[in-house]
Amino acid sequence: MIGKQIKGTGFRGCLNYVLGKKDAALIGGTMCGQTPEELAAEFAIARQLRPNLKVAVFHATLSVDSTEKLEDSEENDQRWLAIAANYMKAMEFDNNQYAVVKHSDTEHDHIHIVASRICLDGGVVDDSWDYYKSQETIRQLERNYNLETVTPSWETDKRAQTTGEHRQLKSKGNKSVRVQLQDLIDEVTQDNPSMPEFVERLQQQAVEVQVTLTGIGFSQGISYNLDGVALSGTQLGRAYTFSGLQKHRGVSYDKGRDNALIEALMQSQHLAIAPSEAEENELESSQSELAATLSATANELESSQSELETTAPAIPATANELELSQSELETTTPAIPATANELELQLSILPERNETQWQKVRSHLAVEYSLPLELLDLLHSHSWLYAASEKAVFTGRTLEGAPRLAFVLDERGNFTTTHPLSSEAAFWVATTGEIERAVIACNPIEALSILLIEQDNSTTAPATLYLGIERASQLPIQFLQELDSIIIAIAEDYMLARNALALLPNAELVNPQSSWNDIWIQLIEQEQQNIKPNNQPYKQRIQDIELD
Repeated sequence: MIGKQIKGTGFRGCLNYVLGKKDAALIGGTMCGQTPEELAAEFAIARQLRPNLKVAVFHATLSVDSTEKLEDSEENDQRWLAIAANYMKAMEFDNNQYAVVKHSDTEHDHIHIVASRICLDGGVVDDSWDYYKSQETIRQLERNYNLETVTPSWETDKRAQTTGEHRQLKSKGNKSVRVQLQDLIDEVTQDNPSMPEFVERLQQQAVEVQVTLTGIGFSQGISYNLDGVALSGTQLGRAYTFSGLQKHRGVSYDKGRDNALIEALMQSQHLAIAPSEAEENELESSQSELAATLSATANELESSQSELETTAPAIPATANELELSQSELETTTPAIPATANELELQLSILPERNETQWQKVRSHLAVEYSLPLELLDLLHSHSWLYAASEKAVFTGRTLEGAPRLAFVLDERGNFTTTHPLSSEAAFWVATTGEIERAVIACNPIEALSILLIEQDNSTTAPATLYLGIERASQLPIQFLQELDSIIIAIAEDYMLARNALALLPNAELVNPQSSWNDIWIQLIEQEQQNIKPNNQPYKQRIQDIELD
């Protein structure tokens, strides 16, 4: 059996919902009313005992496996009433008003219990630990009524308690911040709120929520902060990431409807916790000390590196070894604030455009790589692809769309990048919809080829982000960790694939025998042999690529 519970402020709205469903039936409880109006009036009488209590509504849902619905409806109702009475007694609602409503609109037989937290003697039912109390009660009811244990799908996506958290809970009765956040999120998502409603409800529970939205509207991540402890959605479990909330918690999200509201909620949240002038001065002082420490550390590293170069034997390093060393250096070297010269360099990272050469570059990409003209023109119209001299330039951007480097393709088919210090910037395209999947390739041509291959062979692929990278450090790791599926499809570059897999250990590694562009060209040739118009399968699907 599955049980959910949520607290609210208004009886009338809750009653309208549970009794307004198709085939809803009021089967019992401790009240006389039969309609939402009559029941709400009864609840209002007891509410006068505690006029200052805002959260007076307790709403529980109990559901059994689809195979356990009894044939005889009257016997089924009596069983549900007995289960409801035992459940409410165990939850300490044995001296309270409540109504039991049965729903038959799903394959799972289930009931809704709407109750008042205000006892008839004027007391209030304590709602602390109610999630755990409910789970223990449900397990006991399963044993008493010989019911099948049904684990909610979202439970399997919750990060389990650590041994330390379990020990802390057992010895001191204190839940860790991680468990508290999981419980709060479980609680506020039981009625399938929108994403702004979800954020606002957590803020009302003193949880700071940070959602990073990119220029094209998909989330780069969500994180939570409670009592000064910040945790990402991934650290709580897959069901607590931005996409997981939609899949496993029923939180609805529409970028056109919700993004402005989310931004406004986060802005008001920041204003509410703005530091005082003294705190700002203390923060500036701490930042200055940190910068000085990092600068000293960098000097020590530079000195150590110089000593190493003078003492180490001169051994020619392979290209792969050099790349691995560079990757290790990037992960261990502290982040040093960029100098004015470095910042100036970053502002001039893209080669100068030469529109007079665009047609020549366009034809070269279409002939040599079989990239459809419609796709090339679409990328060019958004400055994601252009000509510099006679070379093709693919822009590497952050997920927010800011250009950070350029992949330059020469006439021999080799890529070079203009700024090796850029991080979390890659060439990327995405298909429309909330991104559920990412495919990582070793350059822009390979990323586009995979996109075309998948569009040519499948019409049901989920919304996907296709990335072309030169180094693993260019990957947006936080965003990728929240996706359901990550495919590292890096052909002919074992070291790059290995470095990417080290950062994304849950990714699937795909290693084709040749480049993806060669595979794409072979598909085109096969289509031509079948007298199929070139590029026909994907001409109508180029519009599915997300640009802004």
